[in-house]
Formats: sequence, C-alpha cells, structure tokens
Amino acid sequence: MTQFENKGLLPPHAPVMEEAILMASRRIGSWEILLNRRPLSSADLANRYDAVSGRWERMAGRFQLEAAYQEPLLSSQIATVLGQVGPQALVLDCGVGSGSLSIALDSILMDRVTFHGIDTSAKMLVQARSKMHAAGLRAHCRQADVLSLPYDDQSFDVVMAAHVLEHLPDPKRALREMVRVLKPGGVVFVCVTRPSLFGALIQLKWRTWAVTEKQGVSWLRDCQLADVGCQPVHLGSCAGVASTAFWALRPK
Repeated sequence: MTQFENKGLLPPHAPVMEEAILMASRRIGSWEILLNRRPLSSADLANRYDAVSGRWERMAGRFQLEAAYQEPLLSSQIATVLGQVGPQALVLDCGVGSGSLSIALDSILMDRVTFHGIDTSAKMLVQARSKMHAAGLRAHCRQADVLSLPYDDQSFDVVMAAHVLEHLPDPKRALREMVRVLKPGGVVFVCVTRPSLFGALIQLKWRTWAVTEKQGVSWLRDCQLADVGCQPVHLGSCAGVASTAFWALRPK
C-alpha cells in the first residue's frame, strides 16, 4: 500500500480512479473539476436486477424495447449473416434481461436459430426463460458474467448485449470477451445509453456510462473489429433517442 493510499489520497493514475465512471466535468480557467462515481459491482448489479425482475417486463413494454431494437438489427445486416449460416447458427445474448433483444432479433429472421442467454441475475433469467420460450425461441439460459463467459473461443455467429456495457468499469474488457467467443465473420451488436436527459437519469440511478457515438465506435475498433456501424435507438414512453446501437464484424 502506497503512502497516498494510507492517507486516503490517490495519485493521478491510481487504478481506483481509472475504474470510476465520470458523471460530470467542469473547466474553470486552469482548473478542471471532475465528479466520478464508482460503478456497481457484479454482485450489486445482480441484486438490483433481482429486485426489479418482477416489474421488468412492464418496463420493457413501456419503452417498447422489442420494437425499438428491430430497426438497428435490420441495419446491422445480422439477418443476412445468420441466413448464410443456416439453422445451425448460434446467437449469444449477454445480459439477456427478459429476452427483449433476442425476441426482436428472432422476429426479423427467416429461419430459426438457437439462442443462448446469460445474466448475473437469477431472477431475470426466470423472466427470460419464460418470455423467450413463450415467443417460440430455441433458447438456453444460464447464470454467468459477461466478463468471464463460460464458452469456448469462436463458438457463436452473433454475440450481442443491450444496455450492459455501460454498467461496467471497463466496457472494453467485456467487449474483448464477447469477441473471443465470436466466430470470424460473425457480428457483435450492442446497445448502450447515450448522453441525453433520459440517459442522465439512468446514469444517476444505475451508475452507468453515457456513451457517445465516437466513444462506442472507438471501443469496437480497439477490439480489432471491422465495418463498424451505429444508429440511434428510439425508445417509447417519452424516452426519445436515449440509446445508440453499435455493430461490427470480426474479420475472417
């Protein structure tokens, strides 16, 4: 332990500050004032989502998540990639929640594929299994963390996540793990909260990043992905353009 840590003071590049999420900044002359907040731990996130799992489906309906995800999924050409693979195609939904992103993807596909969903919240997985099976998806759900996926390298044709990365102190670590299990020629698709009034409310409640298009594109390119694209996501219930969808290919 360093002298700085013993006194409760941190040097400029201390790891704890690098893991903090920037909530606000203000420059006054030569001064720059930063307001950082520590993100929730995986255990805390799981507990919070366990607590809201009973009403999560109502929230998903209020924000029309399934409909909102369809347009960027179509723009990403995921349906074309999966169509070329055929019915043996495999999709991984990280932080599956109640299954809205998987159900949205299934609704635009011509052929059935197999979905795998992971979440840290056991109670959200109960919701996901029920809703995905009711929608007719071939789905397998298990409790796991996106930072350590329990799958072999190059296992999936599509790996996706909706409103997961912004919860993490190091989103690129999760992206690298998602890319690890993605086959060459496969697609990564992620939705994240963008800077907006609604995004600020989400950021304050859940201690998340508010991700700009430039930042999201940079994350994907830093993970050696190609053909990066992005598109605003229009949510219902007056949330407006509160999210951005990003997608990219893993080069063959």
